[in-house]
Formats: sequence, C-alpha cells, structure tokens
Amino acid sequence: MSVTKFEFLPVDIIFEIFYYLSAVEILDSFLLLNKRFSGIIMHEYLWHIHIGDNIMSLSMFNNLCQNVLKFIGRRVVSFRITLSHVVGGWSLISSSLQFQQKILLQRLHLIDIKPHELDKLLSNHLIKQIHTLLIDVTPSNPFNDLKVEGVYLANVFSQLPLLRICRLPFNHNYEVVNQLGKSSLKLQMILPNLSNTIHLRKLTIGIHTSVFIGRLLRCIPFIENLSFGVDDPSIDENKGFDINSLPAPIDCHHLLYLSRLRIYCTDNISFHRIVTFLSFIFGQFSQLSLKLEIFSSISDPFIILGDTIQKLCIDRLKPCATYFLNLSFYVEDDLEEKTIFISFLKASFIHRQRPKVFIQGCPGYGTTYMYSFVVYTLPYNDTILPTTLFATNLEKQYQMSTNAVDLFPRANELVLISSKEDKSSFPNLAYFKSPIPSLVPWSLLTKISIEEGDVVPAAELEAILRMAYNVRALDLGILSSIVLRRILRNHDNLGTRVNQQIQSLDIDDITLTLGSAQRFCRLLSNQLFNLKQVSFCIYDSYVRFHWGPLSIIDSKNEFTKRIVNMIYFLVDHLQQLVSLHIKFISRTSYETPCFPNLIRQQLHQYPLSRPCRLRCSSEMIQIWL
Repeated sequence: MSVTKFEFLPVDIIFEIFYYLSAVEILDSFLLLNKRFSGIIMHEYLWHIHIGDNIMSLSMFNNLCQNVLKFIGRRVVSFRITLSHVVGGWSLISSSLQFQQKILLQRLHLIDIKPHELDKLLSNHLIKQIHTLLIDVTPSNPFNDLKVEGVYLANVFSQLPLLRICRLPFNHNYEVVNQLGKSSLKLQMILPNLSNTIHLRKLTIGIHTSVFIGRLLRCIPFIENLSFGVDDPSIDENKGFDINSLPAPIDCHHLLYLSRLRIYCTDNISFHRIVTFLSFIFGQFSQLSLKLEIFSSISDPFIILGDTIQKLCIDRLKPCATYFLNLSFYVEDDLEEKTIFISFLKASFIHRQRPKVFIQGCPGYGTTYMYSFVVYTLPYNDTILPTTLFATNLEKQYQMSTNAVDLFPRANELVLISSKEDKSSFPNLAYFKSPIPSLVPWSLLTKISIEEGDVVPAAELEAILRMAYNVRALDLGILSSIVLRRILRNHDNLGTRVNQQIQSLDIDDITLTLGSAQRFCRLLSNQLFNLKQVSFCIYDSYVRFHWGPLSIIDSKNEFTKRIVNMIYFLVDHLQQLVSLHIKFISRTSYETPCFPNLIRQQLHQYPLSRPCRLRCSSEMIQIWL
C-alpha cells in the first residue's frame, strides 16, 4: 500500500528525518501535530541532546532547559553540555531534570563543569546507569589544581558502577600541595580501594605523579585503552638522584588487556619512572602515543636522547604496532654542540618511512643559552597545531595534493608563532605560491591564537582568517598590543575582516590598564560590534606598577563607577554579546579595583538592559546575557 500522507510514514523513516532537525525544531513542528507524533516524541524516540555547543545566550539556554528537557528529559540517551561561557548554567540543567523519576541516559559529556557542580551530579540517582562519562575542562578550571590525587576518580567509580568509558582530565598540582605545609594534605592520594571498575575499558585522566599512576594501574585490571600525564616533584640537586628511586616494573599479568596507551610527561625523571614501571608490557601494545614537553640541560640525570626513545619505547613494541610522537625539547647549556638535537637526527626511527618522523628546530623559542626543537609523527593527533610544525622538510615530503585533514585529523586551533631573530625560519601561511598553506587543515580550525602577536603582520593575519573560514575565536596573547591596535583601528581592513568572521575575542595585553580600558571598549564597539564573547585583562598601571591612589576618599565608589559604566557600555553597544569576562591582574600585590559587593549592588539597583547572570570576585567579573 502506498503512503499518501506524511503522518502515515513508518516510524523508522520518521526517526531518520528527526536526525536532521534540532530538538527545538522537532518539538515545535511535531509535538502537537497529532496523537501519533506526540506519542512517538514522548515515548518512542531516543534523544541525543547538545546544549551550548556554540556561544549560547542565557535566554536560548534557558529555553532549551525549560521547554525541551522538561518534556523529553527521560528519553535522552546522550547528553552533551557546554558550560564554558555560562554562569550557573548547571543549575538550570539540574532543575529541569529534577522532576524526572527515571531517565534512559547512558552517555554524558560535560564541558567545563565546576567541582561543586560535579559533586551534585554524582549524588543524583538518575545517573547510576551511565556507561560513558566524558568531562573536558578549560585551562582556568579549578579541576586543574587538585590537591588530592584520585579523589574524583574514586567518587566517580563509586557512584557509577556500570562505567565503561571515562574521561577525567583533571590535573594534580603537587606544587600547590607542597606550599600548604606539613599539616596539609601533602602526599595524600585517594585510591587503593578504587571500586566498580570491572566494566571499565577506556580511561583518560590528567597529570598525576608516577606513584599515583602505579597504584591506579593495579586497580583497573580490564583496561584496554589508557591515557594519562606524569609530573613528578623535581630532584633536589644537592642530594643528587638515586637510581633506586626508579620503580620496579609492574607484572604484565596485572594489565593483560591493555593494548593502547597514551603518555604525556613533563620532565626527564617522570618519563624514566613511568617507562621503567611499564617496561614489561610494552610488547603487548598495538598503539603507543608519546608526548613530552622537556626542559633540560646536557648535565641532567637521565637525559633523554634519540637512542633513549628508540631503546626504551620503540624497540620494545611488537613489530606491527603503530606509534605517534609529539616531543618538544627546550635545552640549556648545549647551544654550540646541540648534542640532544643531533642524537635525534641520528636515531634509527627518524629514518623510517612508516610512520614518517619529522624533526624541526624552533628558533623562535631560543635564547642566548637555550635552543628548542620538536619531533613528531604524522598523522598528528593533538588538537592544538603550532606553526612550528610546518617546516621545509614537511613541504618537501608532501605535495599540494595531500589531504591536510588526514595529516592533522584532530586539529581545531592554530597557534601562530613567529621569530623576531629569524623570520625566514617560520613558514608564511599566507604565501599562496608555497605548498605549505595546502598542508594546513583549514576546514577543521575553529580558533586562532597568536603567541607573539606583535610580530605577526596584519596582512598575514587577514589572509589566514580568509583561508580559515570556520574560525570563530581569536586569542591574542600577552604581547599582542600591535595586532590589537591594528584590529581596532582597522588597519588594512583587518578589523572589518575580524568583525565578519570572529564571534569570540580573548585579549591579554599588558598595556591595557584601568585608564585605557574605556578607550579600548569604545574602539571595540565601533569596530567589532558583532562579537558574542569578549574576554580581556585589565592590568595595574603600566608605568607606575600600582592601581592608583587607594587612599583617596571614596576611591572604592569611584573605581566601581568606572568599571560598572564600562559594563553598561559594552552590553548596550555590543548587541550580539552573550558573554563578558573581565580579569584584573596586579603584578605587585593582591589589591585590585574590583569590589564585588559594590558592583553587585550597582547592577542590582540599576539593572543592565538585558537579563543576565553575574559572577563577581576581586579578581574577575563574568556576565552571561
């Protein structure tokens, strides 16, 4: 029998159509169409909801929570929430789900959730059946400075007994712990009774000590895919290094199923400790990813040379195993002979065809006593793509016909790095006659960062923005005053180009002070009026190195008035603005001109022209519109 009406289509065809529509579109178009569609939406369709993927306004976020989650929350099986630019967004999510008696949720992906929010989530009975928990955090998230190792790892597994895939990239900061003193949490770690890991097959965690990693590996016997970072306390040079401090290798019977391993080490000793610990099981790996960021000198104990990587890692792998390298070295006291650099040039794995290994010097990072270089394989699997990777040998190896997405499949951020000393050593990505631009995965890039912004020509930046057509975020670093002025004053139409393309602008310019901030805001509103997210730092006086005459009578109210007026101005003149983040930085003291109680009082007494949520402290102001 032929189908003559849309509403008579088989349910599997309707599901295929729903796949191409957003949750709001489905509910608005079909929920009240008839009883059949209402029943399909409420009782049959399994929902995969994303909230906040882009820079989302408070009203849009609230609408999704109130008018979508309340209706179909119990039918959601996959849930992704981005909280990077929001204030108190998790409270809106949780309030929309609190009336559900039971939900089908199995996969939860949280981006930039805060510790207190995760604590509340883990105590909720509705998530007990989750088998996949993915958490990603930004560099400023409090999860990057955990004082107790393993506390959240233990909490997660105790509350989620069915967890199969888990990503908790939280970093333990032993330096912070050491500063707390002898009566602190120093050297504490919460593990050894880690429970409910029988289903765990894939685990990604952040940076921890090698001792913690050693204890963790004994608690996850069925793990198949593992990723972690290692950062051990520095060696006391006066005491020297005791070879006996290297751990005993773990018995291969503890990790029979581990076949994929990703390691990130921040120093020589961390690398040697973890590689020694895992030495007996390298032969069972089908895939190894090794990332190093090493600050070293030729006299360091357990120095890492090319032969070190060859013997301790690559030679131990089984012949059919694949490996990925991303090694960065910053070497002191070896500038003339370059012993470490040359050792990699001579290493046998450098000359293999598969995987192809590239080694490139980075003079932009060098000093009169230091040099730097990178060693990497393709495909390059990191998300951040520095321009130092695009060397002459890469250009010679790959022709313009090469698919850049295959070379850099996970890249989403391009970091522009230039060299004042030797500009010829870095590729000009805007030079169209060179094969290099064709090797950049322009279609994947969503963010461009400028590390040394004062030496990136405006014409080059504009050309790069033109090629990176999916870029929506621009991050100007701490030395970016020249580029910043060119954008805001529209030199060579750079400001026009940025306004057409960029939604998010993050600026850290040491010349931006309380005195110049109002002028900066006026330029911003005139030139980049389509911005949705703005973040910038206000420094203390660039010349006098202090905020100002705090002893003046009523100075608090005067400073508060200036800051509040700046907020009013930006909200009124940037009509697309969704998120405003202002940070205050003092280089001489903890005093800033930000008085949270007065700012809250002013904004409560004289509200902004749009509904908002406010988070305010003496160090920063964050507004979500």
